[in-house]
Amino acid sequence: MDNQLKLTALPPVKVVEILARSGFRDMTMQKLERDISAGLPLNGDGTVNFFEYMAWMVKELNSDGNDSE
Repeated sequence: MDNQLKLTALPPVKVVEILARSGFRDMTMQKLERDISAGLPLNGDGTVNFFEYMAWMVKELNSDGNDSE
């Protein structure tokens, strides 16, 4: 059995666990659910691409609230 994590297809609970253990102490399932509601894309099977999530977070942090480019 392959126990390796696939960073391009993580279950949401695993994303929360990884971020919380990596120093993002206020990371919760509720926070991830809010991000999903705010537009974080999911894979077709409901998993999260960790790299896409990090890119999405950076984009959100750098956003000035204006969706036009």
